[in-house]
Order: sequence, then structure tokens, then C-alpha cells
Amino acid sequence: MTSPSAATTGATIVRLLAEMTGRDPASLSGDTRIFMGLGLTSARILELLMRLEDEVGLPLVGHVDWLNLETIDDLAGLVAGRQDGAAPRS
Repeated sequence: MTSPSAATTGATIVRLLAEMTGRDPASLSGDTRIFMGLGLTSARILELLMRLEDEVGLPLVGHVDWLNLETIDDLAGLVAGRQDGAAPRS
């Protein structure tokens, strides 16, 4: 089975963030800043990672250095890399 690309993962992240924040998905893009742009707290980031785990079937909480993730593209690239078997970024 081929793992989803960063673009597909990014679309999933955009959908989840739109659901969590009530924002229009069209207003979110790969360069949207997760903390500064959306104002998500660390608790909301944890919620995002748990929901994303459910979507992609891959453990992320405790395996992702989310403090260094600035944008949706950063998170999508990291998740896609983990899906391909790459080591998590620390």
C-alpha cells in the first residue's frame, strides 16, 4: 500500500483544523502558522495530533516534536515522512 503524500496529509490537517477552529478551509494553506496564525494552545495541538493519529493510523503523540512545527506544511511533511518509515524529527 502506498502511503499518502504530504499534500494529501496537508489536506487532512486543513480539514481537521477547520473543524477545530470553525475557520473556512479555504482560508487555511500550507504556510498557515499553527500557533501564531491560528492561536492554538498546546492543548489544542495535542488534540490535533490525536485526531491526526486516528486519521492516518500512525502514532504521533510522543513521537513528534510539535514545538518546532510552525506551519501546516511542516506538520504534513513530518507525518508523510513517518508514514514512509523515516525517523521522527527531534
